[in-house]
Amino acid sequence: MVELWRNKNLKENIREISPALVILLITLFVSTFITEFTFTFGLTAIWKTIFRFVRLSLVLILPLFLLPQLCAFAQGFFNRGNNKLVRLQADRDTDLHPLKNWVIRPFQGIGLSMLLATKLLAFLQLYEKTAVSIETILPPGQFNFGRFITATAIAIIVSILLSFLWTLDDLGVRYYNKKSGEVRMIGKYIGLILPIFFGFYGILGLFDEYERLLASLYISQMVIVLYPPFVVFSVLHNRYLKSTEDKLVAKLNAVEEVNLAGSNKTAESTA
Repeated sequence: MVELWRNKNLKENIREISPALVILLITLFVSTFITEFTFTFGLTAIWKTIFRFVRLSLVLILPLFLLPQLCAFAQGFFNRGNNKLVRLQADRDTDLHPLKNWVIRPFQGIGLSMLLATKLLAFLQLYEKTAVSIETILPPGQFNFGRFITATAIAIIVSILLSFLWTLDDLGVRYYNKKSGEVRMIGKYIGLILPIFFGFYGILGLFDEYERLLASLYISQMVIVLYPPFVVFSVLHNRYLKSTEDKLVAKLNAVEEVNLAGSNKTAESTA
C-alpha cells in the first residue's frame, strides 16, 4: 500500500485527495472549536476524527489487494457457454477524473453502505419487533465490539463489490453474448442515484415521523464522516489498477479484441 503513495510526489498525492483533506480539516475545525459535529467535540475531536478517518480508509483500501484473486474467481461465472468477457480498448479509461473519483464513486460507496445498513436495521426491527430509535444509528459513547464488527463488515463488502465493478469498467471489460451479439456493462444496477435514494430514504423510513428530521441531521453527518475515506479509496483504486492492469486482465481471462460488428451495445455504466 505504501508503494501506491510512493508512485507520485507529495504535491501530487495531496492534489489527488484534496477534497478529502478539505472536508477533514473543516470537520476538525468545527468539532474542535465551534460545536459538536460528526459526533465529537473539543480537543478529543482531533484524535478521534483522525483515527476514524485512518481506520475507515484502511478498511476500504486493504481489500484492493484481493482483486487478482477476486477476478480469477469471478471470471468463471462470466466465461461460460455463449457468454464471454471481452476487453474493448475504446472503453478503457484508467485516468483520474475529478467528477468520477471525487464525486460519483465516493457517493456510490456512501449510498451502497447506507443501503446495506438499511437492510440490517430493517432486520433488527423485524427481529426485535420494535421501532428503530435515534439511539440505534448514533455512535455509542464507548467502544462497542458488535457495532465495530458490523460497520467493518459493511465497509469490506462495499469495498470488494465496488472495486471489482470499477475495475471492469475502467479496463473496458464487458459481458459479451456470442449468440445475440449483445455487449453489456457489468454492474448496470450499481449506479449513483439508486443506492443514495434507497439508502438515505430507506433509513429514514424506519423511523417515526417525529424522529425523521433529527435522523436526517445525523445521517448527513455520517455522509461527511464517510466522504474522505471513500475519496482516498477511489483514488488508490485508480493507482492500484494502473500498477496491476495486465495482471488483472489476465486473471479475468478477457478476450483483448474481438469482432463485435453488429452487436447491440448497451449504455448502462457503473461510473
